[in-house]
Parts: sequence; C-alpha cells; structure tokens
Amino acid sequence: MAFLEIASEVFERVWEARFAAVVALGVDNRRSAPLAAERLALAIDAVAANFGERDPKLHPAIAAWRETFRDLGWSPSTYQSSVEALVRRTLKGKPPPSINSAVDLANSVSLRYLVPIGAHDLGTAPLGITVRLARPGDCFLPMGDGPAEVPEPGEIVYAHASDVRTRRWVWRQSRTGLVTPDTTDLLFPIDGFAHVTESALHLAAAELATLVEDLLGGEVRVWWLDPASPRAPA
Repeated sequence: MAFLEIASEVFERVWEARFAAVVALGVDNRRSAPLAAERLALAIDAVAANFGERDPKLHPAIAAWRETFRDLGWSPSTYQSSVEALVRRTLKGKPPPSINSAVDLANSVSLRYLVPIGAHDLGTAPLGITVRLARPGDCFLPMGDGPAEVPEPGEIVYAHASDVRTRRWVWRQSRTGLVTPDTTDLLFPIDGFAHVTESALHLAAAELATLVEDLLGGEVRVWWLDPASPRAPA
C-alpha cells in the first residue's frame, strides 16, 4: 500500500508530470487556527499585489496547466486547474475563506508558489490514493449535495479504489475525504511539471511540511514522485 501512487499510464499521457506527497500523521488540526488563517490572508494579499491587472492565464505556472488540459482534450476555460481558479477568485475579491488550519495552510502555500495542492483525510483512504485514468465503475461525489457523477473514460483522476476524489486531475475535489478539524492523518498532493514548475513544487512541499509540523504537530514526511519513483510508500 502507498499513501500516494502515480499509475504509469498517467506518465504515458503526460511524461512531464511531477508530484510531491506531503504526508502528516498524528496532527492536531484544531491547533494554531489564527496563525494558519493569518498565513492565508498574507498569501491572498500577495496575489492581489503581484498580479494587479495581469490575466492569470499569462503566468507560466498557470499557462502550463491550461496547455496540458488542452492537450488532454479538456477546455481550459471550462475546466480550470485548482490553482488558476484560486487565483481568479482572489483577484475578483472572493478569496478562499478560512476553513481549518490544514486547509488554510495548503491554500496559502498554493497561492504563494502557484501550484495545485490538495488536502485529503487519510482516515477515509485506508487503501491509499492513486492517480490514474478513470475506468468503468468509478464514481465522483461533488461538493454539496449534488448527484454522483461518472468521470469520462480515460480522465486523469485521484481515486481511492472506485471512489474518485479529484476529477480532471486538479480540477475539482469531491466531498469524500474532506479534511475537517477532527482529521489527524493527511495527504497533501502537490502537482507540477518538469522544467516548468518543478522548482516551485519542491519549495512548496518543503514549506508546507515545515508549517504543518511546526503549527499542527505530528510526524510529517515528503516524497517526490516521477516516472522513476511513482510511489509514496506507507
């Protein structure tokens, strides 16, 4: 079993894909809420200052996702990467709200380094999470109380068995496995591309690991995943 595993078929589709897995075990997600919220607020202010009137899609870190989505057959205007959506909401004056310490820290680092960062409760994923292509029998439960969705065949997804946790790679996360104040074991996957956002990926993973360990306690480890090393073993 692995906390996170990238199926070879994903690298066959996108060889440049790179991942970091930040795994935090035994954290106290009720700790340091004001400090985590403050980190998020600072990141939001920095995005507003750094982008100004600049269109987010022109930034290389966001453009890379738009180009990849287009290559995969997904309209990048219809299906925005999570980091692009986060930046656009922030620039429109609707930044991500403070949710809980772990999620706030993930969002703050995502905005700081412009890389997608997910947050998954490992207590709901005893088999670990795999990034793979969607297959028959997969099911996705959107946020809120919307009806279940069936991912398109061949869609890149984050999944626990047949329970799809994120559709279209880093587009939309499900309501299954959401991190709550009671969550103690977490996986923060961070996604990027070789030679484009790989440096930001490493910096983001290192900073997030330090923040989580310092503010929430527990044991935190980081793995780097690529075609030669596709697993973060449990």
